[in-house]
Amino acid sequence: MSSYHGPAVVIHGGVEIPVEADLHAEHPAGDLFTWRGTIQAVASTDRDAEIWALPASHGGILRLPGGREGHFTATGNAIGEGRLEIKGSGTEPF
Repeated sequence: MSSYHGPAVVIHGGVEIPVEADLHAEHPAGDLFTWRGTIQAVASTDRDAEIWALPASHGGILRLPGGREGHFTATGNAIGEGRLEIKGSGTEPF
């Protein structure tokens, strides 16, 4: 199982939000690839508010250093202060 912990950028509604990401890939039996983890805005409480405002039915694009991107959906906002749980489908961007 591959994983990633480090800086990333969330792109949502034309806005780029720097985040710290903690992600891991899931490769269940079959052809469906998914990945999940948490993101947390860095350096600004205003950015925290933007991350928390992502509705569960929407998401954005997560861009990692090097330019690889993946689409994600917000699935919850429970793991600690300021962290948002996310889930992506397709090949992981890390």
